[in-house]
Amino acid sequence: MHLSKTSNVYIIMCTVNYEYRPDCNPTVKKDYKDFHKICNKQLKIVIKLERGKMDFLKIAIGNGVNISQLREWSSVPLDQIDNSSELAAIVIKNGDRTAKQEATDLRAQSDFPIPVIEVDGQASKADIAKINQAAKDYEQKMVPGFLTDLINFAEAKPISFTTPGHHNGQYYDLHPAGVVFNKFFGKNLMFADTSDTVPQLGDTMTHAGTPLDAEKLAAQTYHADKVYFCTNGTTSANSICASALLSEDDLVLFDRNNHKSLYNSALVMSGAKPVYIPTDRNGLGLIGEMDPDFLTEDKIRAEIAKVDPEKAKAKRPFRLAIVQAETYDGVFYDAKWIVDKIGKLCDYILFDCAWGGFEEFVPIMEHLSPLLLNLGPDDPGILVTQSLHKQQVGMAQASQILKKDSHIKGQKRYVDHKHFNHEYLKFVTSSYAYPLYASLTVNSYVTAGEGNKIWWDKILRMGIEWRKQLLKKSKLFKPFVPDNFADIPTDELATNAKYWNMSKEDNWHGFTKMGQGEAMIDPLKITVKTPGIDVKNAKYEETGIPGAVVAEFLMENHIIRAKNDLNSLLFLLTPGDTKEELDTLLDAFLKFEKYYNDDALVKDVLPVLYKEYPDRYKGYTVKQLCQEMHEYYKKNNTFVLQQKLFEKPGMQDYKMTPSEADQMFKRNENEVVDFEDVVGRTAAEGALPYPPGVFIVAPGEKWDAVDQKYFEVLAHAIEKFPGFVPEIQGVYLDQNEDGTLKVQAEVIKK
Repeated sequence: MHLSKTSNVYIIMCTVNYEYRPDCNPTVKKDYKDFHKICNKQLKIVIKLERGKMDFLKIAIGNGVNISQLREWSSVPLDQIDNSSELAAIVIKNGDRTAKQEATDLRAQSDFPIPVIEVDGQASKADIAKINQAAKDYEQKMVPGFLTDLINFAEAKPISFTTPGHHNGQYYDLHPAGVVFNKFFGKNLMFADTSDTVPQLGDTMTHAGTPLDAEKLAAQTYHADKVYFCTNGTTSANSICASALLSEDDLVLFDRNNHKSLYNSALVMSGAKPVYIPTDRNGLGLIGEMDPDFLTEDKIRAEIAKVDPEKAKAKRPFRLAIVQAETYDGVFYDAKWIVDKIGKLCDYILFDCAWGGFEEFVPIMEHLSPLLLNLGPDDPGILVTQSLHKQQVGMAQASQILKKDSHIKGQKRYVDHKHFNHEYLKFVTSSYAYPLYASLTVNSYVTAGEGNKIWWDKILRMGIEWRKQLLKKSKLFKPFVPDNFADIPTDELATNAKYWNMSKEDNWHGFTKMGQGEAMIDPLKITVKTPGIDVKNAKYEETGIPGAVVAEFLMENHIIRAKNDLNSLLFLLTPGDTKEELDTLLDAFLKFEKYYNDDALVKDVLPVLYKEYPDRYKGYTVKQLCQEMHEYYKKNNTFVLQQKLFEKPGMQDYKMTPSEADQMFKRNENEVVDFEDVVGRTAAEGALPYPPGVFIVAPGEKWDAVDQKYFEVLAHAIEKFPGFVPEIQGVYLDQNEDGTLKVQAEVIKK
């Protein structure tokens, strides 16, 4: 078979047999009455990669309009449309004021420029041509070219002799597991999951064709100079940035809240030397801000001197600073505050904004974005990574890098596209999952219009109202908000950033090191406090409800939280959420509260957990379980341990860099030690609980007594409360014969 392309027409040269099987072939412009006459001959089949009938977007038709032969589009009565995003055009009758108002309202609903065509009662051929063209033009403007090309390619149902090997899902059909897979995901996915050798889908690695179109639109929308799409998650996006900037022995200013992907890429893989900045935790264990006392120039240079005395004297000692722009728990830095503090000391700043990215679409958050800063030749270059799959519309693993550095172009420290893409190609796959990549292009288009701001404003207000309802209806659970939140009008809360800003003087949030103007709490992340911690005074209360127990209840009721900590739960809001879903969440909290107050049995409240561990929880009430768990963490003063972990003195006192420790680990110059012997030994690998995926002990650091104590608390919690198991990396748990856990770690040999 030979496949060639002219414009969007694909010509297949093949040999056909006598049997006609329309189910195996794409639509062909051929009179099949004579098909049987063609036997074992070369046949030239012309396939237009355009859908014969548009079955995704529709044309809304007003009353009194008669249109015949509207072949390429499905139609729907105008008065039956309540979602303008489904439309490609609106056709109304001349002089119909009611229909014109309906059309105007639909356009205003989302700020989409939906074409409105007025015709006489019976649409003429010229009218139909005008309607078709207007709809096509609108679709082309609103739908990524990459997605359209992918759909057209998949709907042509080409025969595949390339990767991936499931060959349009046919290999799956040979086994029951494959049949289930095929039927669940559907044939569209199978045909769209094609090889990167298909030229008509552009080039995702060298950024050409429709992939580049979508990246350019993203750059325009997010105010970046250039955007790079990544399908390996923000782990790969961070790794690309670190690799593009850092070489061995470079200095990197390192926010201790950074995700493990940045420890691994910026420190382990590059060989750069970190200057760690300690960070804060509140009584709930929420991840807070960098300590502003460590961000003065004098203090920073003093810390550099402990690592590299010569570079401490340099004008710009840091090749890169890496900041967790927004923490997992929604503490969001003001980018200008950061740049004003450290910008003149750095060639570049990388803002890991995995948990943000939408701030430019929410007016009270716009000031947080580093991409909206006015930057000059003396400022640092800016890199931002965003997990589009977290609170935007990318599928899982969708991420993007935003580069804003034209203000330093021509300077020695500038990284141009060729050098940056050189590193990009080291980390991205050469076998892109095109459906996943398509979601990145869709995000560019979804976020581009003013309608996106309307949707974010709507969910912002819904989230505010939800918090107020929780304050009103629940006696046990409280949102993480200022004390007078319920008394502030929703419109004020939705339009004035001051209510979300955090300072050291405000004690409601419990962060004690917050600099003035340093950060605000993200209003699009709902944190619910569970009883047990006096946040203002940073002390344990007599009774408590651990977040893990509530999280288990929610999961068993098919509600997925983003994260739970010892006494809190986190929920992410996006424009995709509905009031009905938020009402269900509120009802679930109130239902748990009733179970708790009624002293209901664990087997009734958490039946899935109970079925797995009937001996452990037999006869337990949910209140009894909560109190036992609360007292365990209280006895171990756990939140104080969490605070101490990230403000340890002597963070720059490491004798071995993370890279050096990793090299020794790879050469087997390490040994396993029992946890009682771990203090003072050098970590061969990083250790952390997940979530949030932040190293407590980095490779090359010496294990401290507080590190030892914290992991022991987690390990013994696993023993005491089966079913409530945190994921732990870098610490190894094995069961002894008596059922207790042996805790060990890998350290560098003496």
